[in-house]
Amino acid sequence: MPRFGSRRLVMLGAIVMSCGLTAAMSLAFNRELRLDMMVTGFVCAVVIDRIINRITGQYRLKLEQRVRERTAELESVNRELMVRDRMASAGMLAAGVSHEIRSPLQVIAMAANEIREVANPETRPIVDDIASAASAIATILRDLSSIARPVDDPIAPVDLSEVVASASRLASYKLGPRVRLEHGSLAVPAVVGNTSRLLQLLLNLVVNAARASRDDALNVIRVSAATRGDAVVLAVEDTGTGMSADTLARVFEPFFTTGGKTGGTGLGLPICKSIVERMGGAIEIASTLGAGTTVSVRLKVAPAPEVGVAAAA
Repeated sequence: MPRFGSRRLVMLGAIVMSCGLTAAMSLAFNRELRLDMMVTGFVCAVVIDRIINRITGQYRLKLEQRVRERTAELESVNRELMVRDRMASAGMLAAGVSHEIRSPLQVIAMAANEIREVANPETRPIVDDIASAASAIATILRDLSSIARPVDDPIAPVDLSEVVASASRLASYKLGPRVRLEHGSLAVPAVVGNTSRLLQLLLNLVVNAARASRDDALNVIRVSAATRGDAVVLAVEDTGTGMSADTLARVFEPFFTTGGKTGGTGLGLPICKSIVERMGGAIEIASTLGAGTTVSVRLKVAPAPEVGVAAAA
């Protein structure tokens, strides 16, 4: 038995109603059922149904489009909230760990300094190594504390060379034996941004580049910066696996990753894009499969500090 959809049932009802009204009018005025009037009623019902269907169809398409757009917006907001929640949790954890380690670390550093004063020449190098290691841990804790700051940190002039130095120290613990991290020129003016967020950005980019290492070749990661008009372009280049055109088109989609086996979550690059855009910048990626990838981050040059005009003598 054929099944009728709601649309067909409405159309059938309209035709039956039109034919019924036509039959009633024919009997009332002509005292008989006239075929020409019945045909006219049927045709009118079909034509009117087509017109109404076209009009309502246009509104239905617009409504469906709006529903899809609103659904996409809600999904985007939901993903952003999930990312913010995870970053906040990670920040709280990093801040707590840093606080707990800092106190005993200060004791170790103070003890190493006291022992150095009474140590003999044979044991002094060992004490120096302890003090150096304590200093290195203190630097790492400072860098972790920078990442743990709130997402809405104030925007201010930032020296990229300091950010690159901190990110390189943190990333060094994630680089494998087939990865070499190099620094190019960083002689650029200060940029508009936030130190902790730029540190998070650069750390993500360097770690991503390291994950793209090949088994049969050295992956050289090079971080550099150059002035381009009223902007500074921070570049992270690698000689890793590169990406196909299809992968490159999706790299900024949240949770899209090709590095599941190497610890990728698919959140690194979307977070990087969000960070850069909040600072009024832009991020671009160029990649060749089998040759490597270059990520270019365009940041605004910070305005020069105003110099007070000296009073005339």
